[in-house]
Amino acid sequence: MKKYIVQLLIIIENFSLFISAILALIFYNCFNLDFYKNFYTQENLAPNIGTTYDKLIDNTSNLLDYLNYNAELNTSWYTPKDILHMVDVRTLYNISHKIMIIFLIIFIISTILLVILCKRNTIYYISKTFNKVLLSFFVVIGGLACIISYNFNSFWIKFHQLLFSNDLWLLSPDESNLIQMVPEEFFISLVTKIIIHIFILFISLFIINFVIKKKANYISI
Repeated sequence: MKKYIVQLLIIIENFSLFISAILALIFYNCFNLDFYKNFYTQENLAPNIGTTYDKLIDNTSNLLDYLNYNAELNTSWYTPKDILHMVDVRTLYNISHKIMIIFLIIFIISTILLVILCKRNTIYYISKTFNKVLLSFFVVIGGLACIISYNFNSFWIKFHQLLFSNDLWLLSPDESNLIQMVPEEFFISLVTKIIIHIFILFISLFIINFVIKKKANYISI
């Protein structure tokens, strides 16, 4: 019985770690102002949408501050529909942040329980199952990456239809400064970077676990 409890706890611990880590990477990239600056510079975006680089950065900072509940959106730049959509986006970010914290807490609690149950053999038992759970995540993210690379536009539409209960996300570049700031090319670049970071994380965890597993001594429960 103890063996099955330990195995279940390890799966829960691993799953919680990966989910919280993936969400943390998403937040890091989405709120990385340097990423926005680099994209704007590479695309020469400011003059193309009729503004200056400094104003574009100021309004981007305002957007990120709004998502962090640190400011209200600039109504002279963002349209009423932009603002209504960003209310939904901020709610989504808030829910995602809470999910990340919950899974982090589950990870910590399950790790403590494993230490209590397995004592000095904890690392061995965790490392034994770790790569199996990691592989399942690798397959899922790899499959998602293939879908995105095949048809990003279709993926992006399905993503919005799944997460939003209205059509406020259907913004027109002719009317919305928001969509001009972050066009489809921006999101392609952002999602690509997030996926690359996730794969780097997974590969790093695989290598670390491989080394730990090699050093661990086998003692059955």
